[in-house]
Amino acid sequence: MPPAKSITVISSPYHVGIKDVAVGAGPTTLIKAGLVTALRDQGFKVSVVELEPVDEYEGEIGRLFELLRRTSKTVTQAVDAGSFPIILSGNCSTAVGVAAGLSGSSELIRQKTIPSCVWFDAHDDYNTPDILSSGYLDSMPVAMLEGVGWKNLLSSIPGFQPMNLKKSFVHVGMRDVTELERSRVINAGFSVIWGDTTRHVDFESELERTLDEQPLGPTMVHVDLDCLDTSVGMVNKFSAPGGLLEADLIRCLEILPCKTRPAALTIASYDPFIDKNGDIPPVAIGAVVAFTQRLVSQGVLTNGTA
Repeated sequence: MPPAKSITVISSPYHVGIKDVAVGAGPTTLIKAGLVTALRDQGFKVSVVELEPVDEYEGEIGRLFELLRRTSKTVTQAVDAGSFPIILSGNCSTAVGVAAGLSGSSELIRQKTIPSCVWFDAHDDYNTPDILSSGYLDSMPVAMLEGVGWKNLLSSIPGFQPMNLKKSFVHVGMRDVTELERSRVINAGFSVIWGDTTRHVDFESELERTLDEQPLGPTMVHVDLDCLDTSVGMVNKFSAPGGLLEADLIRCLEILPCKTRPAALTIASYDPFIDKNGDIPPVAIGAVVAFTQRLVSQGVLTNGTA
């Protein structure tokens, strides 16, 4: 597969379909903080696409799934045009649209391949409508990737195909879960590198070992920024101790192009209204720049200096 010749930043500045509220304000804040500029300063050709509002759709569910359909189409267009997609999203559920968009790309259709996923998050996001007690709609994307629940709506997303989590999914940083959520994750059998509040986990070594034991093909990389430890900053109202430090996140992202073939990067769940000190944008931007530099060195992406 030839290297991508540009980057397409896809902005989805919505929280369950409402623009610029809570985590929906994250994408615009990251862009204003210099994310696109930092990529261009590295010599990358970068275009920015913002998904149109979905105000005409009824309710949170209707708005969310329309955004997933639009995300899928936009990701497919970027990949088929030879561009590497970086998705900035309020909600982590956008990953379902990203996966579908990759599956619907010409190259993965030709390979008859469903993308794998490395997912960074403090939370499991493996809830389903029938067991969810909080009612929080954005706590189900990992189960949705597996094709569990919402079957009719999932089938409406262009390119969507269920992922085999046991073979194709690695979760990094999970720690803020209930006993029910923990037991469901263990029973599901996918790989987890757990966070810990009692000791600092060597996330880099654990991830490298996991990927050596569990080879992945074309891989979507999903970074829920609350994977970061609270000592780094408050990402959103669900931030929790026991997570990755800034250096951990950067080193883990740098490993991925050496062990997998990254096909997309998603940055999600940043609420600038919670991050009162503005601690998170420099960390996120630094991680994205380090990741794209490693993509260049591994032949996944080219820039003006390559």
